Amino acid sequence: MITVILQIVKASWSPPVRRIAEANIAFIPYALGGWLFTYLGREQLFFWGHSPMPGREWWMQPDFVYIRFAILFGLLFLFLHRFVRMALRGDIGVARERGSNKNLWIGPFYDSLVQGWKGEHHEVAAIDHHRAYRAPVLIMLYAVIYSLFAFEMVMGMDPKFYANMFGGFVFIGNIYAGWAALSLAVIFLRKQNPEYAKMARQQQMHDLGKLTFGFGILWAYLFLCHFLPIWYGNLPEETQWIILRTREEPWRTVGWYVLSACFIIPFICMLSRDVKKTPWAFGTICTIILAGLWTERYVLIMPQITPDRIPFGILEIGIFLGFLGGYILCLDNFLKKFPIVPVADPRMREEGH
Repeated sequence: MITVILQIVKASWSPPVRRIAEANIAFIPYALGGWLFTYLGREQLFFWGHSPMPGREWWMQPDFVYIRFAILFGLLFLFLHRFVRMALRGDIGVARERGSNKNLWIGPFYDSLVQGWKGEHHEVAAIDHHRAYRAPVLIMLYAVIYSLFAFEMVMGMDPKFYANMFGGFVFIGNIYAGWAALSLAVIFLRKQNPEYAKMARQQQMHDLGKLTFGFGILWAYLFLCHFLPIWYGNLPEETQWIILRTREEPWRTVGWYVLSACFIIPFICMLSRDVKKTPWAFGTICTIILAGLWTERYVLIMPQITPDRIPFGILEIGIFLGFLGGYILCLDNFLKKFPIVPVADPRMREEGH
């Protein structure tokens, strides 16, 4: 979704980092497969997996829930895949047309990508036009689908709790994590590849830092909008969910860690412009943010399953490392197959790259 946002706002600084954001498309099929696998444990995970949901008996039938979200997530993936594929078509087409090494970008997959290529002059403008009008549709689809997922599968783990801000809070947290992960990847690639460092300069690092900082404030704002109505409303069906995570041990300490890692520490540190422009300092803050957001998701889900203890051991660490390893391999494989920067973007050539 980061690349969709960059397309809408036409960020002139973004081409050197955009391809890394697009590379996340490679992990989505595995993420969808992992989610579908939870169907086997639906009775242990979800209240509606073993008992009728009060007031929503027919809507929250397990098979209907999984079929519904399989269709919705599949639709979102197809739109995102098409959006990224259009960008790749332009890059491979331009690279073939202008590149001095004609042995690159050869093969059936690349041939299918640029099938019917009409030349750089015609294709690049057409692709940018198509992406420009598809991007707002993707934003709306993402907001609606992920809000429904947050309401029905995460919040729905508790049959009594409901909060209108929950969906927005969850998907904004996703975007916040996206900026932090993208920043870490750019920092790593700048260190590994001097040629890439000439394109992703301090200006790009500063802009990524400002966006990460801004979405951290937005995340905290939505948390406050979520928390305050529950606090002053003082309704038992809402306060019990919050009290378990913020007032009772063992989850109280973890809840304060989430607030510190996701907002307090990043806010204080990234007030400084120098921190945003210093790779090791900015990378450290991004790592703290990602650890905090991972723990935030843990706090949303696990107290509902084990309210009196924190089940964190070798199994949980192994699952985390397994998904992290799979994610990194998917990004690495994607970036090896395609130009690491969007060579068809006119703004890349305007800067002399």
